[in-house]
Amino acid sequence: MGGLSPVSRAYARLERYISLIGLRFGDEKTTLEKRREMQNRIPAAKEPIKAISEMYTVERYRGRSNDAHDNARTAETADKAWEDTRKNIVIRWLRRFIPFVD
Repeated sequence: MGGLSPVSRAYARLERYISLIGLRFGDEKTTLEKRREMQNRIPAAKEPIKAISEMYTVERYRGRSNDAHDNARTAETADKAWEDTRKNIVIRWLRRFIPFVD
């Protein structure tokens, strides 16, 4: 993941970690379809999942901005959204073993 942009890295991590709670996607699903399924599984992470998937879609189809300030702000937003999402995925995963984790 070292060569990925912060946004692509956050999205790749999201797809990798989401499998911890039993959600796996094939290539036939769109980013929007994946996002909706992830949000249904982890409602507490609805907004950060939305942020990551929307930034990923923009970057993938429109490309990255040439503005360094804009890229730094986007990277910061992606990193924060990933931290929030990861926390919620891990909590959901832990509940499989320790039901009272919150």
